[in-house]
Amino acid sequence: MPYWDMMGRALIAEEPKEQADRIADFLTFSGLDATVAVSSNSELYTVTVPSSQEYTAAKLILEQMEEENRKDPEKEVANYRESCLQSAPRFVPSEEKFRTSTNSSLIFLCAGFIVFAMALIHYFLIVYRQQTGRISDCVMELILGFVFILFGISTHQKVRMLKTQIMEENAFTDQIIRWYTTAYSAEHLDKCIEAAADRQDLSDEERFSLRRDLIRDYILREYNISDTAYLDYVTDTIYKRLYFPNGVAFH
Repeated sequence: MPYWDMMGRALIAEEPKEQADRIADFLTFSGLDATVAVSSNSELYTVTVPSSQEYTAAKLILEQMEEENRKDPEKEVANYRESCLQSAPRFVPSEEKFRTSTNSSLIFLCAGFIVFAMALIHYFLIVYRQQTGRISDCVMELILGFVFILFGISTHQKVRMLKTQIMEENAFTDQIIRWYTTAYSAEHLDKCIEAAADRQDLSDEERFSLRRDLIRDYILREYNISDTAYLDYVTDTIYKRLYFPNGVAFH
């Protein structure tokens, strides 16, 4: 049992010493009984408060973090962008599925042939009395190897289907991106956003959200896309092409 539980205290944070001291000072200044102690990991320090003050301490720290984010617009925008990307269902391109399925197919096939070969060797050793054992055990091993091989063949068939899907998906994605970047520029989007908002002093968070929404709207006007994960994938790809042409990640 951790020492803070034995002493009736609750763990609030486990950080390097400088950060732990800062949290403890903040909680102490707020009227709580915060203490700092060396963690079981010698590189970190724990900040604890009495169990009865745990809820208050967590609430104070959360409020402090939100206040720091408001003071740091870049951090606030980064957090907002991250939440947007995390909340949306992740689209897995067919190329990535192809690589994963190919690896799985090879693993299943290799494992199947190895198990099958070892089962045959085991069978002949028993038959020629070079090793003790039961024939039924060999049969189970042969069946297991056969199942692995079937899984490998089945996965390989999916891989063959994905090859065609990759070409179609990439062609469609390239078509959308080429159409969009030809028809609309980053300057055009920003002018539309400022005109709709009737002001130019938009925060980075507002611009990011409005840009993505407008890109999505334009895509849906031209293409009938029902897969929201794929739509988000294309939207984010176009966003990066327009606003980060040198390949800098916008999130």
